[in-house]
Amino acid sequence: MARQEDSNSVENLVEEYSARRINRREFFERAGALGLTLSAAGAILAACGGGGGTAATTSATSAPTQTTAGTTAAAVQPVKGGQLIEGYDRDFNKMDPVLTNWDDPAFVALYEYPVVRDPAGAYKAALVDSWTISQDLLTWTFKIRSGLKFQSGAPLDAQVIADNFNAFRDPKQGQNAIFWPTVKNATASDPTTVVVTMKAPFTAFPETLATENSMICNLAKRQALGKNYGATGADGSGPFTFGDFKPGTEVVVNRWAGYPGTNIPYITNKGPAYLDSVKWVPILEAGQRANEIEGGTVNVVKNPAPQDIDRLKGNSDLVTTSFPSLSNYFLGLNAQQTKLGFNDVNVRQAISHAIDRESLAKSIYFGQAVATYGPIAPNFKWYDKGVEQFNQFDPEKAKSLLDAAGWTVGSDGIRVKNGQRLSFTNVSNDQYQPTTAAVDQAIIPMLQNVGVEMKLNVPDAAAYFGTVAAAADPKKALTLDSWTFEWLWSSPVDLLIYFQAFPSTAWNGDIPEIAAAVKKWQTAPDVATLEAAARDFQLAWAEKLPEIPILTRNDTWVAEKKVMGYAPLQTMLYPFYNDVWISS
Repeated sequence: MARQEDSNSVENLVEEYSARRINRREFFERAGALGLTLSAAGAILAACGGGGGTAATTSATSAPTQTTAGTTAAAVQPVKGGQLIEGYDRDFNKMDPVLTNWDDPAFVALYEYPVVRDPAGAYKAALVDSWTISQDLLTWTFKIRSGLKFQSGAPLDAQVIADNFNAFRDPKQGQNAIFWPTVKNATASDPTTVVVTMKAPFTAFPETLATENSMICNLAKRQALGKNYGATGADGSGPFTFGDFKPGTEVVVNRWAGYPGTNIPYITNKGPAYLDSVKWVPILEAGQRANEIEGGTVNVVKNPAPQDIDRLKGNSDLVTTSFPSLSNYFLGLNAQQTKLGFNDVNVRQAISHAIDRESLAKSIYFGQAVATYGPIAPNFKWYDKGVEQFNQFDPEKAKSLLDAAGWTVGSDGIRVKNGQRLSFTNVSNDQYQPTTAAVDQAIIPMLQNVGVEMKLNVPDAAAYFGTVAAAADPKKALTLDSWTFEWLWSSPVDLLIYFQAFPSTAWNGDIPEIAAAVKKWQTAPDVATLEAAARDFQLAWAEKLPEIPILTRNDTWVAEKKVMGYAPLQTMLYPFYNDVWISS
């Protein structure tokens, strides 16, 4: 450990890091103590070969480590101008925070969150300036920064934010209402004050406000463009304006010279962005992503093929940032399929015990993933390690559970009960999520080993979502046996509340332990109760398995060393672009 007198200046801090006497986590902690923001510390590390972000190992619990060798520090001054080209691992959805299929990184450039999470997961004011909560916990009062405006020049005041909040909580306007069940109403008491009333205490409210579906947009512009909003135009308050939206080709945003700035404490640049523009291009073939960043056709790439990551980490011209994603890959067994026993928790547990998660993480993801035994990855701030008592790979236990449930091995090796073979078809989507079918294919022989037959249906993206969504209708519930999906969301408990009630509405209230945890989360009077609810939720999910968790892949960003201030966080879905610039 460094002596105290060796860490009281930036120069000594860099010396300690370059000599490998401290790791990256310690560097960022001490940099914060010296008054440096996350982005400023990242820029210093980039200058000495350590990269512009907080790189992490693939272990969810180990300290972050560098991915390029440190050499010498140099003073860095941001350069204005230029276009950042980023290779994205998906195609694009229209950029509408009220209603969209998937939130892409351009959201962070176009719009602003009311609240954000810092690198430790603590809530910080963003578009709002501050908030207070009444003594009875039912009234939240938000103070809004004065002088805000949209990119169109339209005013962004308290009434606009109240209208957005009311749109988010309205189930007729989009998918957001599932995340706003406790909010009764939002009003503007004056141009800089929003008052939100609750049906019950809702300590989780900032957690919801720090998601992409709570970003503030110009609802008048949205109404004018109708279904084309986010595709032919958009109006937010972020540092970049809408430029171009071409699914399959590109999304472009342009620097907003009139951006009034941000008050997010860990963003260094409080004024307009340094970059002239950002362009995202879809690179749907994972094997091509490393080629694109190595060849210089993109400045940044997200999620290269797992087998390429170690090679990219060894490239001194690149900076790699990697950590478990805010996601989970799951197998959902439709409980309405009672003839298959999917309503029986013992059958669900048996299928779960048959799956060798560690093998999947090592083989398909080349170690760039972590096995998940509960619904949330272990780098979640309130992860409960108790989930690891469930769902461990144990084929013999799987067989014993199936035996006890009355499923006996038939002549062809597949189990049978009351004349029904334990054979089902899983709907997988290799087009929208390219690793899905590979994981599902690997699970097939694991299940067959315990007497369960899983077949695959791999339709295109539209048919996939149509098939799964149709099963939410009780009249069509039996059209779906099971489905696999990888979710990505910065408020995991919020999203899992949605998924535990899907695809069949019959899930609502079917698992009392989960229902109790949900109620506890949505009415928590304080943070301690909120954390307890998150832990209760995970433990109940791991045992009762409304969906079977499989693994969480790592999110990996690879950037050219000349890209400065690019700092992905484990607590937010995408990096902010305010501080990003390209050195000459």
